[in-house]
Amino acid sequence: MNLLLDLGLSMAMMPATTITAPLELLSLERQPERRRRGSQLPQRHHEGVALSFEDWIREGFRHFEGDRFEEALTVFDGVIEADARIAIAWMGRGFVLNELKRYDEAIDAFEQALNLDKHLYYAWVGLGRAREANGSPESALYAYDPALELNTEIVWAWYYRGISLMTLEQYEEALESLDQALRLSPQWASIWHCRGWLLGTMERYEAAIASFDQALALNPQDPWTWYYRGLSLAFAGEPQEAFESVSQALRIKPGLSRAQDLFEQLQCLLGH
Repeated sequence: MNLLLDLGLSMAMMPATTITAPLELLSLERQPERRRRGSQLPQRHHEGVALSFEDWIREGFRHFEGDRFEEALTVFDGVIEADARIAIAWMGRGFVLNELKRYDEAIDAFEQALNLDKHLYYAWVGLGRAREANGSPESALYAYDPALELNTEIVWAWYYRGISLMTLEQYEEALESLDQALRLSPQWASIWHCRGWLLGTMERYEAAIASFDQALALNPQDPWTWYYRGLSLAFAGEPQEAFESVSQALRIKPGLSRAQDLFEQLQCLLGH
C-alpha cells in the first residue's frame, strides 16, 4: 500500500515552527564604537538622571525583549539621531524592523550597522533573516557565511542558514547546518523539529521520526511536531502510530486543519 498516494499528502511544506534568538544574545555583544576622544557621548534624561548612550541602547533592547517594538524603535531612532555612527543602534533598529515585518527597512538598517562595524556578527545574522523573509534566500546565505567566519559558535547563524538552504532545496547542506546548530544547542526543540521536517522531505522517515521524538521530549505541547511526526509515520507505513500522533496534535490544538485532514484520512484507512 502506497500511503503517499493514498493520503495525497506531502512533506514538501515549510515547517510551521521557527525560532528566534534569545534576546540576551542580541544585547551588547561587543562594546559599541565611541566617538572620537573629547566628544560628548549622547545622553538623555530619565526621571532627572542622565543616561549614557549604552544605557539608552540597553533600554531599547529591554523594550525589544518585552515585545514593545514601537517603543524600542523610538529608542533606537533617538540614539541614531544623536549619533548616526553607533553601529549597534542601527543593528537594534534592524531587529525591531524584522519583528514588525518591515524587511526592506530592516535590510537598510543592518547594512548601515555593517558599514560602520563589519564585526557585529549578529547584525549579519539579522541581515540574513531580513533577506530570507523578503524572499531572497540565496542572498541571505551571503550574510550568514560572514557571521560564521567571525564566530563559528553562533547557533542562530547555523540554524537560519539551514532554513535558507532548505528553501533553496539544498537539503544535504541544510542538514549539515542544522546539525551544527544542534551541536551547539541540543536543548532547542524547534531545531529538532526543523531537522525532522527536513529529513521527512528527504524521505528519511525513520530519522525524521527520531528528530521529532527529540523535539517532543523537550516540548511535548507543540501540536505541529505531533502532526509532522504523524505524517512521517504515515509515510513510513505505520498508520496506527501515525493516527495516535496526529490525535495528540488535535488534543493540543483542535482547530489544526492539516492535522484534522490527516486524522480523517487515517481514520478511513484504518476503518475506525
